[in-house]
Amino acid sequence: MAMTENPGELTIREDDRLLASLHYLCLNDTTWVLEQIFVRPAQPAAVLAEQLIKRFTQLATAANVQVKLLDPYAKRYFTTHPTDVLMAQQLPVSGAAAVRPVALHLEHTEEE
Repeated sequence: MAMTENPGELTIREDDRLLASLHYLCLNDTTWVLEQIFVRPAQPAAVLAEQLIKRFTQLATAANVQVKLLDPYAKRYFTTHPTDVLMAQQLPVSGAAAVRPVALHLEHTEEE
């Protein structure tokens, strides 16, 4: 198993097979958003997710940024594993105040 790091993404692979990934957004120089954690079914979800979260936390600490959480698993994880990188005000994942996807408003370009 090997973890790879790319801007906005951490992945764990085994023999080129994706086992787990963590996706985050860099909002600006001081704020990141942990958007989503994915673990392939039949894999040890808690173990792989924890590896990704721990590495993400190390990266956030090294970058001196504050983190907002969207992923529900990450929110549960950090309630029992507190860290200084989390912002006090977190983004809701459900309800009227929840963050919504941004519409792209692409013009129709396909010929009919």
